[in-house]
Amino acid sequence: MQSTQSPPPGGFAIGVDTGGTHTDLVLAGNGRLTTLKVPSTPADLTIGIVDGIQRIVELAGVPLEAVDHFVYGSTYVTNLFIEQKESGVGLITTAGFRDVLEIGRASRKPDVYDIHWRPARPFVARHLRFGVPERVDHLGQVITPLDEEAARQALRALAAAGVQSIAVCLLHAYANPGHERRIAELAAEVCPQVDVSLSSDVVREFREFERTSTTCVSAFIRGPITRHLRGLKEALAGQGVPAKPFIMRGNGGISTFDSATRAPTAITHSGVMGGIIGANALAASCGIQNLITLDMGGTSADVSLISNGAPLLTSRSRIGPYPLLAPTLDMVTIGAGGGSIAWVEGGFGLRVGPRSAGSVPGPACYGQGGRDPTVTDANLVAGRLNGDFFLGGARHLDLPLARAAIVDKIAKPLGMVPEEAALGIIAIVEAHMADAIRLVSVERGLDPRDFTLVAFGGAGALHAVRLADALSIRTVLIPPAPGNLSAMGLLSADVRHDHARTLVARLVPEFLPQVTAMYAELLAEAEAALVADGVDPAARRYTLSTDVRYGGQNYELTLPILDGELDQGFDGLVERFNDQHLRVYGYNLNGREVQLVNVRVTAYGAIPPASWPERPAAEAPPQPAGRRTLLVEAGVWVEALVYRFDDLRAGHAIAGPAVVEYSGSTLFLPPGWNARFDAMMNAHVSRAPQPAAAAEAQASSLEEPA
Repeated sequence: MQSTQSPPPGGFAIGVDTGGTHTDLVLAGNGRLTTLKVPSTPADLTIGIVDGIQRIVELAGVPLEAVDHFVYGSTYVTNLFIEQKESGVGLITTAGFRDVLEIGRASRKPDVYDIHWRPARPFVARHLRFGVPERVDHLGQVITPLDEEAARQALRALAAAGVQSIAVCLLHAYANPGHERRIAELAAEVCPQVDVSLSSDVVREFREFERTSTTCVSAFIRGPITRHLRGLKEALAGQGVPAKPFIMRGNGGISTFDSATRAPTAITHSGVMGGIIGANALAASCGIQNLITLDMGGTSADVSLISNGAPLLTSRSRIGPYPLLAPTLDMVTIGAGGGSIAWVEGGFGLRVGPRSAGSVPGPACYGQGGRDPTVTDANLVAGRLNGDFFLGGARHLDLPLARAAIVDKIAKPLGMVPEEAALGIIAIVEAHMADAIRLVSVERGLDPRDFTLVAFGGAGALHAVRLADALSIRTVLIPPAPGNLSAMGLLSADVRHDHARTLVARLVPEFLPQVTAMYAELLAEAEAALVADGVDPAARRYTLSTDVRYGGQNYELTLPILDGELDQGFDGLVERFNDQHLRVYGYNLNGREVQLVNVRVTAYGAIPPASWPERPAAEAPPQPAGRRTLLVEAGVWVEALVYRFDDLRAGHAIAGPAVVEYSGSTLFLPPGWNARFDAMMNAHVSRAPQPAAAAEAQASSLEEPA
């Protein structure tokens, strides 16, 4: 834990980021900052959150009544899918479309050469999927009226089957939700005890498979997330926290708990977005606009790319194997965390993850009964972690237990010495993360060497420099509290609501009134959402965009609508689409019919972001807290200086090999790398300059032979 001097009473904000292993907290206000990391309580996350809040306000000397802004980020929804046995969801859809969930997309194999691939189990079992006679076309015109008696029979059958929630997704309900709303009225009569989710409330966009999947996911999570957020809200009020609670959304913005329960799919990726927003805000304060974020916690690693200061947003994402139509910051998640378990496959293959030891029992070195070796155990055996100063000394790591787990499960089966096995575990998990970084950069035509790697999470700083070395990334940025950046990011996010509606229309003058009318309707919805979240009128802002494609295409580009652009018709939008298509795909089809597909409005409510406090400038060279022998390569041990972050000051510079021990993380600085701390105590890590003679020798070795 890390704290400053006790600040005076006033307006304070708390960010709480709950992961599978630890819960991270940040308390900010009056130019002060306090951070804390406590174990998560998977059986009831509220217990760990309330305990953390009590401890952090006590640590900072701040009364709970002074907390007027509270933001929560959580992997709760992700955990629901990990633990899912049966979804408990039924589906009512248009007759003839009962098997949309099972058919999916025609091209749905991730690898056409994988003979072992099998499709994911449909989210709703077939005996719980019912079709009812009705039909609406894509313009919203009723072709076949709803058969209400068939709908009643389907509702009775699902209630008798014991489903907890019913998803209703009728064909083209995005254009006319009348039939879905009538089914909801019938459900209130037939089975009032069963919760009903309508696709027209969840997502008003076309593409039947994704829309049906999104509605089913919403039906599955709405009950549990409503109970969880209600319980947390009551617990906060019971502790005397006066702030209206907010939660992080997948789009990188926040909303109140009440708004979240009305649109649960918007928070499916809540737990990982705070880090992206926090890293972007941190990098911007350092004048960095192009960055790759690495959030490595106890269970997983999340990688994202930010170009020109703007996180990439996608309208299509997944939770597990299930597609979602929900605006989400673009990122890649892999099962590579400090708690990822190492194991031997087939008697000779060393594997790491995706299974994690979590916080209970945790890595073997936790001494809580865990017997499986993890990445944390490997780093402890390699000397990169200090067992007596883990989490600032709040937890002791048992080296003999870590060593024994690696010997029993890895070293003996593979005929290796323990240290060699530990390095193998570290190398494999770093290879997984390097591949994830390539996915968001190289595979999109971007060179990772043009980006700064911003590493955070409990284990991010431990592996960041080695990853940069492997990918030839020149600079690494480590925040002042790496283990708490995601929680800090929660306090850097604005309120944000995304509204979208499918409207397939040619970009010709006769459709302009219809398009402008739909924008007006969405703007009214967006304003109502900000009002419901209590956003002051002066802080409200709106942006308009649209999805556009050539006629006959099955994919589209999203373009912003410029101020006043639609007053002049569609000519400017068509011209910008042709230019953008050329930039993205290398060609355009000037003269081809251009279609508008989706109309989008995003509403923002600006909230002043929390900032990292500055630390006094150094008046003397940094003083190490000790020395430790580290294993850096097979058979290569080096003596490294060990520094405590709280002892460092702005302007201090450190040369590797070295270790910097934070309260919630550890920075490993290999030989050949240097770190410099700025006024906010960000560590700017870069390769050490080569001596002139070495540089000349390297240059001459690269010359082609005569």
